[in-house]
Amino acid sequence: MHAPQRSTRPVDAQLYVEVLQFYARQMPLLEERRLEEFLETMTEDGSIEHVPNGWRIEGRKALLTEMRARRGDPDRPLVGEMSARQARADEVAYYDGIVYRYWFDRMRIEPQSDDVLQVGYQAMVSMTDAAGKVSFEPTTTVQDVLVRQDGEWYTRSRRVTHDSPNWADKIHNPS
Repeated sequence: MHAPQRSTRPVDAQLYVEVLQFYARQMPLLEERRLEEFLETMTEDGSIEHVPNGWRIEGRKALLTEMRARRGDPDRPLVGEMSARQARADEVAYYDGIVYRYWFDRMRIEPQSDDVLQVGYQAMVSMTDAAGKVSFEPTTTVQDVLVRQDGEWYTRSRRVTHDSPNWADKIHNPS
């Protein structure tokens, strides 16, 4: 059972739009597999964690190594029916042959200070193959910590909590 959502104090429209624009700039970089540019939107020591039963990777260098190994190329053949966990074990580019999109909703912004925000939202990933077949990853909630440095927002940490405890064992793009 999930804990009830605590109330979030309102943020002004300017801050809300700044955060929306940050994600509108950040996530297409990942979708387009512009990994170095995507990671420049994170702090040098930034981390991404997948729970439950997942993994945590810290630092731009380690994240780049992991993303290069998994993100694949949409113009290559589909990897076939494989789970994220199996792809990691077999060193397979999980997203070969797939165009993926990230969809965010119900964003809650909680300022911790003038330069630190906690941003929570629900997220979904759609995957489209060359034939036009669309499939989805299990839904998630995401908790980001954003920090402002030199007037720009960066992700310090991203914790992705999957709604299914067996999310990493779901067969990728099933036939």
